[in-house]
Amino acid sequence: MQNFLVFFLSFYFLLISIIGYGKIFENLCFRKYKKKDDNLIYTGFYGLMFVTLISLITSYFIPHNFYHNLILHSSGFFYLFFNFNRKDRNYLKYIFYISLFTVSALMISKTNDDFSYYHFPFTKYLTEHKIIFGMGNLNHGFNLLSSLFFLNSTFYLPFINFFSFHFSLLYFLIFFNYFVLKEIFTKTNDKVIKYLYLFSFIFFNLSFNRLAEYGTDKAGQLLIVILTIKLFKLVCFDKRKNSLENILYLLPLFGFCITLKTYFLPYILLSLILLFINNQIRQNFTFVLFSKSFLSLLFLLSLIFSHHFISTGCLISPIAVTCFGDYTTWGREVNDIENLSKWLEQWAKAGAGPDFRVNDPLVYIQKLNWLGNWIDRYFFGKFTDQIGILFSSYAIVSFIFIKLKFDKSDYRNMNKIFLFYSLLLIVFTIWFLKHPTLRYGGYSIFFLTMSLPMAFILSFFVERNNSNKNMTFLIILVVIIFNIKNFNRISNEFKRNDIFKFSNFPFFAIKNAEFTKTKFDSGLTVYTQSNGHCWGTPSPCGQAKNVDKKRGYYFIQRMK
Repeated sequence: MQNFLVFFLSFYFLLISIIGYGKIFENLCFRKYKKKDDNLIYTGFYGLMFVTLISLITSYFIPHNFYHNLILHSSGFFYLFFNFNRKDRNYLKYIFYISLFTVSALMISKTNDDFSYYHFPFTKYLTEHKIIFGMGNLNHGFNLLSSLFFLNSTFYLPFINFFSFHFSLLYFLIFFNYFVLKEIFTKTNDKVIKYLYLFSFIFFNLSFNRLAEYGTDKAGQLLIVILTIKLFKLVCFDKRKNSLENILYLLPLFGFCITLKTYFLPYILLSLILLFINNQIRQNFTFVLFSKSFLSLLFLLSLIFSHHFISTGCLISPIAVTCFGDYTTWGREVNDIENLSKWLEQWAKAGAGPDFRVNDPLVYIQKLNWLGNWIDRYFFGKFTDQIGILFSSYAIVSFIFIKLKFDKSDYRNMNKIFLFYSLLLIVFTIWFLKHPTLRYGGYSIFFLTMSLPMAFILSFFVERNNSNKNMTFLIILVVIIFNIKNFNRISNEFKRNDIFKFSNFPFFAIKNAEFTKTKFDSGLTVYTQSNGHCWGTPSPCGQAKNVDKKRGYYFIQRMK
């Protein structure tokens, strides 16, 4: 009972703090704009972004220990408490309701496979140390940096300790659902937009119901999907004079996506091209360039790129052309980063797994040599399940909402729509030819590429008269399925006989791993695991040959 109390009090304390920081960011960046209820759709994501930004800054100077995190989140909590208004009350009410139907996903015992390898160890390191140069030398996973680690490190609190490191993943889903449901029931939205959001609600709640599988990938994909749909609406359908203001709301969050995973860079290029389609953007280019919104995007990116450099010697790891490790004693060699990039591509193309490796991997990843094996091992293994969920959502929506009677829909901006979809196809092609796995941005680009044409097809038909009633029924059905899947998963996890069996419910399982330790003359102790999976080992965890100390900072030297 005590565990439950600590678990849920911590969850809602942090949730309120995140929303408080979202309000702070809105006041800092958008105070001069007229506030509307619709603007609340961004608040939660702004909060996640702003706390992440703060954590990126403070990690230069201090570890994210209990004192840091209590001060940080108490500030956000009390800010919202003392600046509470009617709009906030309604917003919090809906957020609370959404959290209730998604909270079953929070109770996990088995975490994702990368959690013990580098997600947890890197996050734990941020709670015990300020930044250390050359962390990428300890573990290959530490070269794949995500701002989610910095965000999660601020959730290290008394009593619950590090068992809240996965809370942020559910916060993303909660804010995603609020955003989507708000847009679905907005009467002014075109039918195409409404169907896109409806598809996204069904698909991502049924595909992303297992929080243990989120890792660092799915959180960003939730955000990029709704932002892309929103951008599509503003560029192709929005005729209001305040479209410039609405676009400015999106810019910081696109930057946030890049900090979560660098493979969202093509989306940003897509967005920049689309922005210049908008007349107001072209006419007010200087205003946009020097707006607080755009400057916050640049500041956020500069912070994450600097952390990439500190950990690996690369501005964007593992993109070798951005690497300068050869000119340092602690950065990764460019050749090592190139090999890591090829390894990730080999893995994405089903050329490697926990128990197998293909022969001649360099030949395998070239051209379409990998396609046949990818179809056998990956497409028919994991991809088809997601296709089934997505096409089932199309069928259900068509059956419930559509009459077999054509509507007189008139889209006068077909040139913009065609350009938008063409750019989507370019991003899809880049993804498919380079990293064709769902976790590397595949969910989002696959969903958008398939769903946009389907939404257009449905928009040409007449809706049934009781569409709102049917909408409510469909949402409730998704909620029921979501919880059935999670309660079934929880039941099965109780029945496990391995280390992932629930032993301290509702906390996730942490393996007690044995380790050796090496204390260097610089004063830093490095802890080493035989199999590379550090779990809850003290940090930093990995293999190091030498560690220097300069001006109060540790430098883990590159292994020769």
